[in-house]
Amino acid sequence: MAPDTTGFEIVKIEMDPGDLLIFNSLLAHGIRPNLSENRVRMAQYISMHPAEEDNEEERGVRIDSWRDREAPKRAAFPGDPREWEKKNAEVAELTPLGKKLLGLESWR
Repeated sequence: MAPDTTGFEIVKIEMDPGDLLIFNSLLAHGIRPNLSENRVRMAQYISMHPAEEDNEEERGVRIDSWRDREAPKRAAFPGDPREWEKKNAEVAELTPLGKKLLGLESWR
C-alpha cells in the first residue's frame, strides 16, 4: 500500500552512477525497486551535527579524527581496520562553514 501523497509534488531525481544526493532526513523519500539482474544498489548514510562549542573534549575528538583521517572511535563505528583513508587520502580541505561545523572555528 502506497502512502497518500495527495497535495504533494513527487519529484524524481535523475542521478548517474557515483552521484551523491544529500537531503534532510525529515524529507519524505523513497527508492524505486532495483530491477537489474545482477547489480546491487549501494547507499551510504551519513549523519552530522554541528560541534558543541562548550564541549572541549568532544571538539578535540572530532578535530583529531579529521586531522588524522581516522574513523570515530565509538561503539557504533567499526572503524577502518585497513586504514585506507589514513594511508591513501589527504586531509580534507574545509570551507569556512566546514571549519565551523567541525569545531575548528566558533559560530560566535
